[in-house]
Amino acid sequence: MSAALSAGYCGESTIEAFLQRVGKEYPQPRVLEGRRKLWLRDDLDAAIAPGVPGDIAEDL
Repeated sequence: MSAALSAGYCGESTIEAFLQRVGKEYPQPRVLEGRRKLWLRDDLDAAIAPGVPGDIAEDL
């Protein structure tokens, strides 16, 4: 996800607020290609709810 989508996904009010927390509460982007930075949903999920297992639907 882009920074804008990641910010919304994490419940941040602005992209800037999300980016200020990257490397602290949120992970670094997984894809770094020039100016392009992308975060994986699984990485963000782990940061948002640590200790919660992955997709429960996978276990069914």
